[in-house]
Amino acid sequence: MVDYVRSLLFAPIRYGRNRDQIVRLLDPCCGPGDALRQLADSMNRHVTVETYGVELHEERAQEAAEQLDHALSSDLFRCSIANRTFNLLWLNPPYDWDREDKRVEQAFLSHCSRYLEPDGVLVYIIPRAQIATSARFLTTNYRRVRTWSFPEPEVEAFDQVVVLGVRKPQPRPDARAMRDLVASIDNLPALSRGLTPEYDVGMSQPGPVMFTTRVIDFTKAVAEARQRGLWTQDEITEAFWPPNDATARPLMPLRKGHLAMLVAAGFLDNLELETPESRVLVKGQTKKEMVLVEEGETHDVYREQLRTSVVTLDLDSGRIERIEA
Repeated sequence: MVDYVRSLLFAPIRYGRNRDQIVRLLDPCCGPGDALRQLADSMNRHVTVETYGVELHEERAQEAAEQLDHALSSDLFRCSIANRTFNLLWLNPPYDWDREDKRVEQAFLSHCSRYLEPDGVLVYIIPRAQIATSARFLTTNYRRVRTWSFPEPEVEAFDQVVVLGVRKPQPRPDARAMRDLVASIDNLPALSRGLTPEYDVGMSQPGPVMFTTRVIDFTKAVAEARQRGLWTQDEITEAFWPPNDATARPLMPLRKGHLAMLVAAGFLDNLELETPESRVLVKGQTKKEMVLVEEGETHDVYREQLRTSVVTLDLDSGRIERIEA
């Protein structure tokens, strides 16, 4: 079917000022990405093609990521995608009813049309029975709307059709085009090889476009952080863990209070201290506690108090001692 549809398209060819431009293709229900990849490969001989796909099913999305230049594993309606950016929209939506008893095909069509640039080409694959559902929207937002049925024997599965159209710069109702589209339902030409090209696929300036999901995948976020996160910057890691971490001698001897503060603040955590009598590991912490300081008839008065504790582990005997202040 991809080859049949391709025969209806004029693939852009680089010439003159267009030699640096590209073609952007979008499939918001891309599955494993086979259809869009096949369509892109048929155009690659003439121009640079960028492929974008969205797929809800995680395993199929992983396959699409290997086939397409950009692939999102996400619900389409939770994605942020640049409007008026893509030259061709390949739309083969789910065939179903939503929770409000409205057709899913029409919901995808109305949502995804915004992504097409003016004069961009729509390829809309739906059951024949749903042409009437989308007829008003199609003829209001697209011109040159034409429909072909799947050939035998493929047509037997869902009685599918392919609707092609060119996006209008501004929506404008066309009652006559809508009547003609609905009237053609029972007398559609079938897709076949060697059809005459009728639709020009445009080109765009290269550069990044918004194409992301608004839902965080924590597994991917962790992988991204490890690859490009703050800790990958040498100036940050050297500031926290300098390569030449030399000890410094204080100008004056530390008092017991100073030592207790250092231990409680964690500066001596897991430090091994050795004396002629024993070897111990030291760990300290400081936390806040609410302490009752006054009881009243109507309310009690509490005050925050810092509670410091130091724990030592004797490495020879295994004895643990806790000192609190």
